[in-house]
Amino acid sequence: MNRALLVFLVLAATRPCAAQTGDPTVVPRISLCMTSDLAPPVLRGAASVPELWLAQRTIDREWGLSEDSTYKTVDVPGYKSEGWAMMMSATLPGTGQLYVGEGSGWLFLLGEVAGWTGHYFVHHRAVGYADDAANYVGDPTDTLATWSFARYEKVTGKQPTQLEELWQHDRKSYYQALDDNPEAVAGFAGPDPSRNFDQYRGIRQSSQNRFQQVHYLDVALLLNHVVAAVDALRAARAHNVPLQKNVEMQLGGNWRPGDPHFRAALVRRF
Repeated sequence: MNRALLVFLVLAATRPCAAQTGDPTVVPRISLCMTSDLAPPVLRGAASVPELWLAQRTIDREWGLSEDSTYKTVDVPGYKSEGWAMMMSATLPGTGQLYVGEGSGWLFLLGEVAGWTGHYFVHHRAVGYADDAANYVGDPTDTLATWSFARYEKVTGKQPTQLEELWQHDRKSYYQALDDNPEAVAGFAGPDPSRNFDQYRGIRQSSQNRFQQVHYLDVALLLNHVVAAVDALRAARAHNVPLQKNVEMQLGGNWRPGDPHFRAALVRRF
């Protein structure tokens, strides 16, 4: 009997309804065409098998918080987002610490302001020294300038072709070439060209020293961002641990001779 019922279930599951075939000989049943073809509401078997009526039910449920929910969202008073604190201090050092409530944020913020202030003034001074060096040697096409092509060619007997190309297309490299090339002293004017050459190189060196200081300040600013971000993460975690009653610090160790070690761990109970 079970086998006959199973066969009928398969046949009934694939049998079309009257509304689908348009055949009036197919006897429709209540809600037959309103249900799934795989779940007919009426099953008939042999004469000895009672007629089965299958009920279908639609269950609507709204997802969200409820009294019987297994997982619940709990707002912890005073909790600070660790990721947000880290991102704030990575962007502007000190703001993450201030968000958590630590006064050390003012130190990072003060360091950022001091770093950018120093960067601006030192860079401005470096550019000023570079301009002073350029003004000192003057226009090399002018024979009355402190350094000139004509004077260099007259003293050395060489065509300053490379220096002329640099003068036309790359002024920065031109001034650097005068500084690096000892033969450039021949193009300086005055009774002591070497003294003028040393004067020019001294001004250039002052400029280079200031640019090097700017580089150090930039590195310090970058480190301030990194250290402030890491410290903000530490501050947020230190702030949040006491707020979570299911978190505790466990300490342990082993003092066996030859193999001592110490262990510290944060344990959370669920």
